[in-house]
Amino acid sequence: MFKSRQLTIAVIALIGVNAIWGLSFPIMKFLNLQIDTHFSVIDHEASFGLRLASVAWMISIRFGLALALLTVCFRDLMRNASRTEWKAGACIGVCFYFGLICQVAGLATIPASRSGFLTSLTAVFVPLSTFILIKRAPDFLVGCGIVVALLGVAVLTEIVEITTYGLNFAPQVLQLWTLGDTLTTVGAICFTGQILLIDVFSKRMNSAGFTPGMFTAVVGLALLTFIIAKPFAAECRNASWTSLAIKPTFLPLLGILGSVCSLIAFVGMNKYQPYVTATQASIIYSLEPVFASGWALVLPGWLSTLTGIAYANEKWTIPLGLGGTLILLANVIVLWPSGCKSQGTERSP
Repeated sequence: MFKSRQLTIAVIALIGVNAIWGLSFPIMKFLNLQIDTHFSVIDHEASFGLRLASVAWMISIRFGLALALLTVCFRDLMRNASRTEWKAGACIGVCFYFGLICQVAGLATIPASRSGFLTSLTAVFVPLSTFILIKRAPDFLVGCGIVVALLGVAVLTEIVEITTYGLNFAPQVLQLWTLGDTLTTVGAICFTGQILLIDVFSKRMNSAGFTPGMFTAVVGLALLTFIIAKPFAAECRNASWTSLAIKPTFLPLLGILGSVCSLIAFVGMNKYQPYVTATQASIIYSLEPVFASGWALVLPGWLSTLTGIAYANEKWTIPLGLGGTLILLANVIVLWPSGCKSQGTERSP
């Protein structure tokens, strides 16, 4: 009974984490728009140096703030985390950093809702990776789920068109799959590594203790990336990073990402994910794009009105709705049976 109550609390907490993460998609998209406006570039024409430097710069500020708040608000957690937990957190942070940098860079050229659904492919990659690691072919349901997921991505990105004759490949397939789609999918693979590492390390360590090492690794990698990429961002000569950071329309949003979407969300994730299995966690995480799409339908217009920067509310299109539904259906097909057979990795609080 007690374990059942723990599982219920963990599921509710992780759903809340996904609602917070969903909020981060339109906010990150809006921050990208502000960067493009500040440096007088168009999203698809920005240099690789600027895109990489701007993403790393935002991540360093976001998680630097989260680390500072963690030090102040969770002093016991910082003090009690063992050296082993710091190292485990750093490994998790490396996977998360590369996933995040791909995701944020991809958001510069694709809508927030599309990014959210592509990121949810993590729920398919987790069991697929598990099967690969133990050298066993996927069972029938997993195979069906992967096929449905691929179909969902094809519909979502409009590579496959819905016509009166059924589903057909679009005439310009290569042009419809963008660099942003590729980056976001690679990011989902990195997030898969993050979930698997938390699942492995939490079996013998206090998972909440991963957070300090995770945030420190992310900040360190982001600063290093920014230092390396900045000289290759020719557009930076037109304006300064400092003047952008202190804008009243920029810093508060980064503050929300650092405090709510990073500190609160990841402390919650690291604390409650060990009460469920990796596959159960992936099912819950598949709700993230639903929240991301919901926020993207209402938040951009409000931000645009508040700041004067053009960012229209996203619209619920048939490809987005059908493709997203297929991806969510694939998550359930792949994960639900295995998730129901296990009660998760239980720990005493």
